[in-house]
Amino acid sequence: MRYFTWYFPFFVTALGGALLPGRASAQTTETTAAPAGTAAPVTLTGQITSANSGGPGVAQVGAIATVYYLPTGTRRTATTDANGRFVFTGLVAGGPYIVQVQQPGFRPQNITNVYLKADEPTDLALVLNQATVEVGTRRDDRTALESAVPVDVVDVATLLPRAPQTDLTQLLQYTVPAFNSTRQSGAGGSDHVDPASLRGLGTDQLLVLVNGKRRHTTALVNLLSNIGLGSVGTDLNTLSSLGVERVEVLRDGAAAQYGSDAIAGVMNIRLKSDNRAGSVLLNTGLTSEGDGLATLLGVNKGFRLGQKGFLNLTADADYRGRTTRGYARNPLVTPVFVANDPAREQAALTAAGRTYADYEQHNGDARVRNVRGLLNARVEATDALAFYAFGSYAFRRGQASTAWVLPARQAADIVDNLFPYGYQPEVNTRINDGAATVGAVLGRSGPNHWTLDLSNTTGYNRMTYDLNNTVNSSLGASSPTVFDNAGGFSFLQNVSNATVNRFFDKVLAGTNVAFGGEFRADRYQIMRGDERAEGEYDEGKPGAQQGAQGFSGFGAASAVVGSRTNVGAFLDVEADVTKRWSVSGALRYENYSTFGSAFIYKATTRVQATKFLALRGAFNTGFRAPSLQQVLYRQITQTPGASGVVYSGIFNNQDELTKAAQVPALTPETSRSYSAGLVLTPAPAFSLTVDGYLIDIDNRITLSGLLRPGSGISPAFAQTLANNRVSQARFFTNDLDTRTTGLDVVASYRHALGRGQFTASAAANLTRTITRRQNVPTIFRNLQEDDNPTTNYIDPRQLSLIETGIPASKILLNLNYTQGKLGVGLRNTYFGEVSYYDAAPDPTVYDFGGYLLVFKPRVVTDLLVSFQATKALGLTLGAQNLLNVKPNTLDEAATNGQAPGGFASRALFEQYFQNRFGYASPFPSNRDVYPYAPVQMGYNGAFLYLKAVYNFGV
Repeated sequence: MRYFTWYFPFFVTALGGALLPGRASAQTTETTAAPAGTAAPVTLTGQITSANSGGPGVAQVGAIATVYYLPTGTRRTATTDANGRFVFTGLVAGGPYIVQVQQPGFRPQNITNVYLKADEPTDLALVLNQATVEVGTRRDDRTALESAVPVDVVDVATLLPRAPQTDLTQLLQYTVPAFNSTRQSGAGGSDHVDPASLRGLGTDQLLVLVNGKRRHTTALVNLLSNIGLGSVGTDLNTLSSLGVERVEVLRDGAAAQYGSDAIAGVMNIRLKSDNRAGSVLLNTGLTSEGDGLATLLGVNKGFRLGQKGFLNLTADADYRGRTTRGYARNPLVTPVFVANDPAREQAALTAAGRTYADYEQHNGDARVRNVRGLLNARVEATDALAFYAFGSYAFRRGQASTAWVLPARQAADIVDNLFPYGYQPEVNTRINDGAATVGAVLGRSGPNHWTLDLSNTTGYNRMTYDLNNTVNSSLGASSPTVFDNAGGFSFLQNVSNATVNRFFDKVLAGTNVAFGGEFRADRYQIMRGDERAEGEYDEGKPGAQQGAQGFSGFGAASAVVGSRTNVGAFLDVEADVTKRWSVSGALRYENYSTFGSAFIYKATTRVQATKFLALRGAFNTGFRAPSLQQVLYRQITQTPGASGVVYSGIFNNQDELTKAAQVPALTPETSRSYSAGLVLTPAPAFSLTVDGYLIDIDNRITLSGLLRPGSGISPAFAQTLANNRVSQARFFTNDLDTRTTGLDVVASYRHALGRGQFTASAAANLTRTITRRQNVPTIFRNLQEDDNPTTNYIDPRQLSLIETGIPASKILLNLNYTQGKLGVGLRNTYFGEVSYYDAAPDPTVYDFGGYLLVFKPRVVTDLLVSFQATKALGLTLGAQNLLNVKPNTLDEAATNGQAPGGFASRALFEQYFQNRFGYASPFPSNRDVYPYAPVQMGYNGAFLYLKAVYNFGV
């Protein structure tokens, strides 16, 4: 907190206002310019009506009208009355003014270049269009509140200039309660790619769309992360937030509409489509500990293409510095030079001219640099033909640290002439990610016209590793300390889509019919790296480990390449049976080249029970094909043995060992999802939605426990390992049936308070996942059912991460007030309890399992103030996690939880351990070098930031 004292006076004195809301999603109209006026006070009046909600000309009660006087940046706010009218008195004659109107469920509208005359009253007429959603429907007139399934709409264009976050994952973490994403540490490649989850389900059970088209996933399989262990997700942070207009999050299964993966829900990222305005965003910030410097510079600009077309371009670059929250070592648990002898340990430190501060373990965010670009374009060739294209490119350079290699415990891996006092390896990544979509829409828009949307999307993700500050200790003094190529992986996806759509306004009260097909091709590859990074040599000390310390990379035995294709067809019908009752149904058939076909369906209904209350419900079946990464991934180490090469690691579904072990080939996960809820709108400025859900998933794919001889495996499997010269193995397998239940609540309220505007929103997600059945192959059942806690076919750690590794609840409360040039925002986020098992100790040494770690709930408070300095320049100064809240440490989580070995308390277990082994317990694993785990909000603590946005072309 030493830097917090320095920043706080500036934080208090710079009370700033809300920025002019993003204009990319707003309708904009210009008035005829008039000469500048005088200082005489004048009155501005107007009426706001709706063009397409309840019929033309319906007055909009409770809408918020804001007037901006651009010469000074002054702003005033009013709320419309029962006739949809607003009044501003005491304004300065002249201009220019901007008048902006906002109403829940409608697109904002701006009127620019408004000039007021002292001797002539000005009365404006504004007609609002509904803010429709694309996700979950193929109609073009559905709003989020009218949807039969719950949809969150995050206005990124308005949120980004003020919020503490800049990455999409972190923006959504603090705006969508059902969404969870925590930056990982000590998790391999997941340190560089933030995993994300919806409704507590897997990262691969959330489908991501961009402008309604399927987004490719990453090439990375999460093997060490707390979120999404064993799964493959989509890297949302390869998209620049500055180029995003809004994000629509469908919180319901939708595989029947969109295909594989949409079990938890669907996220649709809508890119900016403005053809005139632009902005420059500058962000910088620092944690209260003085690390984690974050800087971002981004530019967005729209251009006109023809009369109705647009080209919108975005480019940004950002840097995020490393954070660390380690602490000094305990010589009895994690010594540097001499184990179990503090006096000799201290003498060795003194002789080396070192202190424990020199051996602090980096434990926090990785260092990351991003360069990103976005393009979104559309041109209307004729009234019945339009072409569109959009795409993205991102390059990321990441740097993370692994555990120290020290003489006390790993003397054989110390190369005396290179790192005589130990070393901390650094694992670095290069990520290249790109996507491009081209398409055409044939047919006239509007009711009773057929349209055909043809598109092709190609996406690519490549991740490679390199290492520094490390050695392959088996090479001894000849080892490099930098390995430029430790291998990596890539994933390529191509999707061709055709969708036919028509709205029949005379069928019932309106019926939409859509059908189409899709062809998808995937290709996955693991590339081998430098042999010196992975290989074993005999030039080091006796007992030296093979491969570069920290990460040995991918060798020849791990290299693999494979592909698959699938075709799909769908039918989607939505009908308004009456003006108060709507139903929908969807059917989908898909066939995969690798495992066969799937047929799924969905049905929804919504009833407007009263003027203020609507009831809704849905049922759907879904599936998730095993990702090609899960099918093909392997990481195998080769070690010379007395009878030839011995193998160990993760074996894929095609390896001979997997087949010999009778591990079944991967099959799709299947789901059944039920939801029911209500929508309450008792006043125009207030809305409340409540939705409950139940999701049953069969054949969930996980990564098995580590299986080796002597760990309780059956004689048959032990012989299989021996026959294949394998020392230890893991597999991807369909081994769990789970049930997830939960409740989502979202409320929002807006009110003109004084001359300003007050907004409040509250949202909550409560979720619980249990295991209904464990599907263990016969050859492994004795291993799962015995009393040995150290080795299991279904790993207890992974099982607990699936069930309780995501906060059991998350509650958001957001309050904002703006008046004139000033604004203040206060946000509280409650993260519920998280628990999971620590990694099991080495079964060749210990005969007990890991701690059950319990992390108690936490509340994070954010405070921001903003100031509209000029008509174009807005500034925001704020603090994320103002009170510097962190999760429980591993020590605290162990005390909160359950000790290994059936001991009633942690104290009893540690006494037993000391008596039996003669030294202090090092468990939970690495607790003295990694004091925190990446759970809930993460453990960086308070973050202070400054944002500046300059808008032009308005």
